[in-house]
Amino acid sequence: MTQKLEAQGACLDFDTWDDGSDYDGVSKIYLGCGLYTIHTMYFDYVKSGKSIEGPCRGLLVNNEMVEINLFENEHLVSVNGAYYNRQKDLHSLVFNSNFRTIGPFKKAHVPSGSKEFTLAVKGKKIIGFHGSAANAIYSLGAYFTWITPIRVETKGGKGGEQWDDGYEHEDVSMIQVQGGSGGIQSIQFNYVRSNEEVKQGLLRGVSSGGNTKTYEIKYLQGEYLVSVEGYYDDGTSAIQGLQFRTNTQTFEMMGSAMGRKFTVASNGNKITGFHGYADNTALISIGAYFTTTRCKLECVGGDINIGTSWDDGSGYDGIRKFVIDYPNEFITSVEGSVENGLFRSLTIKTSKGRRSPTYGEFKGSKFVLEKPGNILVGFYGTRCDDSITSLGAYYRPLPPPPVEEKLEEQGGNGGDNWDDGGTFHRIKRIYIGLTENKAIGFVKFMYVQNDDRIVFGDDHGSKTLSDIQEFTIGDPAEYLTSVEGDYDDESGVITMLRFITNKTNSRVFGVGTTSRFVLHKSGYQIVGFHGKSSDMLHQIGVHVLPISV
Repeated sequence: MTQKLEAQGACLDFDTWDDGSDYDGVSKIYLGCGLYTIHTMYFDYVKSGKSIEGPCRGLLVNNEMVEINLFENEHLVSVNGAYYNRQKDLHSLVFNSNFRTIGPFKKAHVPSGSKEFTLAVKGKKIIGFHGSAANAIYSLGAYFTWITPIRVETKGGKGGEQWDDGYEHEDVSMIQVQGGSGGIQSIQFNYVRSNEEVKQGLLRGVSSGGNTKTYEIKYLQGEYLVSVEGYYDDGTSAIQGLQFRTNTQTFEMMGSAMGRKFTVASNGNKITGFHGYADNTALISIGAYFTTTRCKLECVGGDINIGTSWDDGSGYDGIRKFVIDYPNEFITSVEGSVENGLFRSLTIKTSKGRRSPTYGEFKGSKFVLEKPGNILVGFYGTRCDDSITSLGAYYRPLPPPPVEEKLEEQGGNGGDNWDDGGTFHRIKRIYIGLTENKAIGFVKFMYVQNDDRIVFGDDHGSKTLSDIQEFTIGDPAEYLTSVEGDYDDESGVITMLRFITNKTNSRVFGVGTTSRFVLHKSGYQIVGFHGKSSDMLHQIGVHVLPISV
């Protein structure tokens, strides 16, 4: 639903204009500012993925125009302005997006006694402008609609009936979870609308007298949900445990950490609604709607009113231009020194505990830009000539570690299930046993933990029937990406295996047949194995994580 905020300014009814509201958002801002007035304004809009140039408003003169491109997934959330009743024109404008502050744009001579205004609707974005203009911009109003969310699909088991609480909320204020011996039975959320009204969502699942936990989110103090972690049972599909995390704390888990793990998250963004599946016995799966947030550490340094302002925004997941192992490492703090209003030194710390060299020489007073439990994702500040005079930062909660995915086992029929797990950092060595007829009779894996400890998996198959051979991945920068194999349809036994890394291929172990398979997921590395075996290997599958080396 579109909401219109009336134009603000000293001259509202003279030469009115209206770009309308039939757009998805704003993609570009053009402004012309002179010594005595903001004389020109127009916008590029987006509709169904296509850019539409709006009409020029005001007086187009030969002065250089300021052109501001909005980032992907960036949208305008408010406009601040100022005008003077004795003059027709606006003399100051600031545009605020979900990533950054754009401006201020103002004429050189600003009269005292000016009136300030704000165009904003909580939880909504600007999709169009209207106002009045002739030789200058006299007034400005805007159209707003709900922010289109980032939808993260459901995680958990399969089956059940679909439910959806929607995303047209500003905050989540309360969660009630009920659990029993079979897992999580039901879940219910309280949502906050843009008018601060608290609305209770429907109960999802079944209320059958289990244990209930209530989690309260202090949204009035800036707390918001950023992720959900959980576990589900492969057999029953029911979610067994849920743990909610906000930008300030991690709540106690409801249920048990048993089964397959999953995470619902979006780079530290804010959850505004939930959806999922449930049946008449349990909660089966859960997903969420996310919106981007702009969390800002205020500038440190000299007088922020001196010099030219700059703002890189917060539309990033991390910082790349230093030697940071993104996406596995993030900047967590910047510290330095300031003397006589100028920056003298800077040092950067990362999420892996590393420190950069100190750039410059420590002089004057120390400052630190840091928000515990968060990462820095963008910077802004002021500069004067060739010197930085102030520095601030945008932050987001530290993203949860990636959750391993399980690629189903491939091969023939027979054998009992085994699973080494997927909690390892990488594979170091593979032991393969070949029988007299060159089938795969045995496998065993050597894993490396995140702390570099060596862990051996169990024996799978029979050593006594096999000639044991090895494939070693010695370089820490090398990792396993694929497994190729063949199996015999009649005996159900795997007859050939070959292992592929980011640097080389192993030799072929065994003999090829006509029934072939490949275990691989693009952009992922293999960190664990599972399968089926008797005194022979019948099936093999893998656990994978996003590539982190």
